[in-house]
Amino acid sequence: MTTSNHFMSIKGLSFTGPHRPLADVDFDHGLNLIFGASNTGKSFMVKVLDFMLGSSRPIPEISERDGYDRAWLSLTLPTHGDVTLTRALAGGAFELHNGHVSSLMMDQNVRALSARHDHSNNDNVSQFLLNDLGFGNKYIAVDANGKKRSLSFRDVIRFCLVDETTIQSETSPIEAGQYTTMTAERSAFKLLLTGVDDSAVVPVVNKTVFKTQTNAKLEVLDEMIASIDENIAADFPDIEGLAEQDQTLSGTFLVVQEEVQLSQDNIRAQLDRKRDAAQIMATIQQRLTEVTVNLSRFAQLDEVYTSDVRRLEAVEEAGFLLLLGGDKDCPLCGAVPTAQLHDHGIADVEKIRIASVMEIEKIVKQRASLEETIQSLKIERELLTTEFFAQSIELDLADEEIRRLSPEAREKQRLLTELTGVRDHVKRGIGLLAQRQALLDRRAELASIKPASKSDKPRLGVSGTVAHDFAQTVSDVLGEWQFPGKRHVTFDDVTYDLRIDGKHRRDNGKGVRAITHAAFKVALLIFCHERGLPHPGFLILDTPLLTYRDPIRSKEGPLAADEQDLRNTSLRDFFFEHLASLSSFAEFIVIENIDPPAGIEKLGHTQVFTSDPMAGRFGLFPPGNGT
Repeated sequence: MTTSNHFMSIKGLSFTGPHRPLADVDFDHGLNLIFGASNTGKSFMVKVLDFMLGSSRPIPEISERDGYDRAWLSLTLPTHGDVTLTRALAGGAFELHNGHVSSLMMDQNVRALSARHDHSNNDNVSQFLLNDLGFGNKYIAVDANGKKRSLSFRDVIRFCLVDETTIQSETSPIEAGQYTTMTAERSAFKLLLTGVDDSAVVPVVNKTVFKTQTNAKLEVLDEMIASIDENIAADFPDIEGLAEQDQTLSGTFLVVQEEVQLSQDNIRAQLDRKRDAAQIMATIQQRLTEVTVNLSRFAQLDEVYTSDVRRLEAVEEAGFLLLLGGDKDCPLCGAVPTAQLHDHGIADVEKIRIASVMEIEKIVKQRASLEETIQSLKIERELLTTEFFAQSIELDLADEEIRRLSPEAREKQRLLTELTGVRDHVKRGIGLLAQRQALLDRRAELASIKPASKSDKPRLGVSGTVAHDFAQTVSDVLGEWQFPGKRHVTFDDVTYDLRIDGKHRRDNGKGVRAITHAAFKVALLIFCHERGLPHPGFLILDTPLLTYRDPIRSKEGPLAADEQDLRNTSLRDFFFEHLASLSSFAEFIVIENIDPPAGIEKLGHTQVFTSDPMAGRFGLFPPGNGT
């Protein structure tokens, strides 16, 4: 057989509060024994352990816890290693700390975990622990018809933590005694025994629910059919001829649709024609404006050229005249040429005259070029004006064509709109007929469906062979404990409990029920370990050795005959020795009211709550708290 080390270990539980001393109890892997008198906090500790593992039940308001506001649970997990869960004693969400801590630490990463189970989110304590222990996203059936829900850690903890009320109960060790939760509890037990959940189960509807649901559905269908019949009667008197009308309308509609499309295409072409003409006209107008501006500027330039030529010709003529009279007596004073004084000589006047002639020739050439440009622009202006006029005619023609085509297009569009309305009305009628027929078919189909028979329901629970193997493991455990009798154990698939030597486990006295309940849970842990199946790997037992109580002082009263027979054996010693032998793969926390056997500290981590402030440990909380 394979073995599994996928288990968790509880390392300690502590309590803190403002101005209160630390109250803590530590645990080791293997066997842990806590003995002590009543009212020392042992059973309270079990309830707090349950509370710290996700229970929503409020913890008891004992006076000893006054002033404490928070609990700390130190764990060692298969994947996350050493962690600490903290939770307010008032309840609510958890905080997850790395490592084993017992007080708030600064600058430490803390992860919040919700107390509410949610398989789709890992940020809750239930799914966090399930994932770490290898259970993953498992599903369990919750009723005989195969209805399912996700596995919660609270479904698993029932097999790991047993309080003093549950351990002596007459109900099966896997059940809480509530009919509504029985299937889920049995499904969780099967999951632990086999490693197989109920994900593959296909749920069926029971007969009563099926009949109620079917009648409700038929009633809804009848109302929908009646509503359709009313619409048909009101709007479609000729309902039988709708199909023929639809065919006729479809052909006509296509023809008119094509004609409308053609009319729209023609108008669109004329609009394109008009747009093109308008764009060309805008371009021509812009160019005409440029040409006009240039002609105006060139006319001004020509005037400048004319003025320059006239000025230069006057200079040239004056120079010519001066040269003609340069060797004659002065006409003003009569001085002979040799006696005349000039600021500019004849040579300078000649230079000026020649320069003027050359400048005139240059301007004449420029003016000729300007004249060519002006003539070119005038020709372009004429051409542009002609083209502008032509495009204006094109635009007018396009407008005229649009005005001619528009009435015909509007008429065809109106006809298409009318046909569309008629066609849609006909198609609505055909749709109502199709919808009515579909509802009638659905009603007939629904009316013909029969409720699931007993053979159709899923076969839930533990198979006979697995139950037999588990019963043999329980028998082996009872043998290790030297339980009196032949220890022939069978599993009752009706009560999901044990028969020991032919007797129902529940028919024994409370002390025998307690020890056999413990055997059931110990055997389950061993069974899972030997087969490599997921199991938390720890077991908390509150008062499994009830049969060894003091019949006078104990609140449980005198011993029954079978309890007395058990008390007369050495089962107690073998019980502790056997649990200690399993320390390599399991952790046991045993809470007892009886006096500890001699030498018990050799078998495991032993703590005694004395209820005496002067002798040893007083209790779970320091003495004086609550007194």
